[in-house]
Amino acid sequence: MVLMQILIFAAIAGFVLIKLYNVLGKDVGAPPSKPAQLGPAAQSAPKSSAVTPLRPAYTGPAAAGLEAINAADNQFDPKSFLEGAKMAYEQIVEAYSSGDKKTLKSLLQSDVYARYVEAIEARKEKGILLDTEIIRINKAEIKEAALENKSAKVVVEFAAEISTREGHEDKPENAEVQSAKTTEEWTFVREVRARDPNWKLASVATLA
Repeated sequence: MVLMQILIFAAIAGFVLIKLYNVLGKDVGAPPSKPAQLGPAAQSAPKSSAVTPLRPAYTGPAAAGLEAINAADNQFDPKSFLEGAKMAYEQIVEAYSSGDKKTLKSLLQSDVYARYVEAIEARKEKGILLDTEIIRINKAEIKEAALENKSAKVVVEFAAEISTREGHEDKPENAEVQSAKTTEEWTFVREVRARDPNWKLASVATLA
């Protein structure tokens, strides 16, 4: 009788163990898995927002004017402007030398253009031939800048070495060639609200 009871209890225990195995799986007795982190480390890292780098502050005597121009036209960049001014310097000098009025008209203010044309016509009437070559630009530096009534003005000092060949059309072989160093201040202007992005020459002052 006792043996029969032991066998019955053993069968019941085995049946219970089989049920537990089916419910809990084979990981019975395995160490619990690491609980999910609930702190900040568990949160997905926020996407880094694009940060616009701060441009360096303008310095020098023209700083305030450059700041004002940039505030009115955020596309204005002194470095790009200076590169364009150097190109304009070369184009204007060479266009005046060759009598290229079309190029001059696109780069000069109307009153300056009128004076250049007058000088070209006077030279032509006298039969004078002029050929100017810029050997190198030694200096191109912004000296002044201002914004007045939406009109931007930037003064650039140019120091250059120039070669000039001048003669008469009747005897071009007798033309004289002269080399010189020149220093001038060129004033460029532009309406900041204008669609035309080009600056125009407003005046030239000889320094040396």
